[in-house]
Order: sequence, then C-alpha cells, then structure tokens
Amino acid sequence: MFGSDLLKTALSVTAVTDLLDSVSGVKALIDGRFLPSAFTTVDATINFYLIGQFNASLEWDEYTYSIACRDKTDYESRTIAQAVLDTLNRADGTDCHFNCTVLGTIPPVDDTDNYNTPVEVIIKVRG
Repeated sequence: MFGSDLLKTALSVTAVTDLLDSVSGVKALIDGRFLPSAFTTVDATINFYLIGQFNASLEWDEYTYSIACRDKTDYESRTIAQAVLDTLNRADGTDCHFNCTVLGTIPPVDDTDNYNTPVEVIIKVRG
C-alpha cells in the first residue's frame, strides 16, 4: 500500500538482507515506524515508513519513505545504509523508479538503542 510493497520487494535482496539479523528465520526488514517486540533484541535491522504526503491528483504516484538502517556501531549502521543506497538509488523496480538521499547517522540515546543511518527514498510509480 502506498508503495511499501514496492520498497519491501526492492530491499529483499541478499546484498541487503545478508547484513540483517533474523528472528525465528525472519529477516529484520520491517514495514512500519516501530520494530515489533520480537525484533527489539537484535542489532542489525531496517524499518521503513512513509514520511511524505501522497498527492493523489498527480498523473503518477510519488511516495517518500524513511528507511532506518540500525546496528550496534556507527560503521555497521552506515554499511547497511550503503547497501540500501547501492540497491535503490536511481534504480528501476516494477513500474517504478527510486531515488535516495542518505542522512547523517543518529547515535543511540541509551544503552538499549543502536546507531541509525536514515536513508530517504522517493518512489515514483508510473500511472
């Protein structure tokens, strides 16, 4: 919905998923603002969510997502972000195109948190 299925499909490649932790065989690639409680005990995760408005009056669909690339160190967080960038930036998906911007890494707020290197992606879908 609103491009999240396109984004999940595009990110479900070994270059990205091999960097992520798993819980019960499920990779930590989460569509949503928050990690489900089962994934809060692992370090290497991605969660993504819609951050921009969707203008339904355009002749094409355009969605802006934030992709949180989290891991226990700054370097590992940036490694995940680089894999996301390499996979998505200026890439074509099924009837869509992706453009990315990498933002500065956010340090952990406490001992239970991880580093987060956000990647913003604009998905343009042919109408």
